[in-house]
Amino acid sequence: MDLFLVFITMFLVANMMLVVTMLRRVDLNNPSVQAWEAQNAPALLQPATAVNYVPAYVPEAQ
Repeated sequence: MDLFLVFITMFLVANMMLVVTMLRRVDLNNPSVQAWEAQNAPALLQPATAVNYVPAYVPEAQ
């Protein structure tokens, strides 16, 4: 059982290393990403609207 856990742990660590390596290769400064950011920046930067919260149950003060 211990050997099984060692192999599973090594497999998961290897997968994490693979994901980190793939994410490091992504270039977020390319023109396509910058054009998308420029197009969507007004929608992303809008202030959030206030939400009125009405509790369904208000306990009485004692």
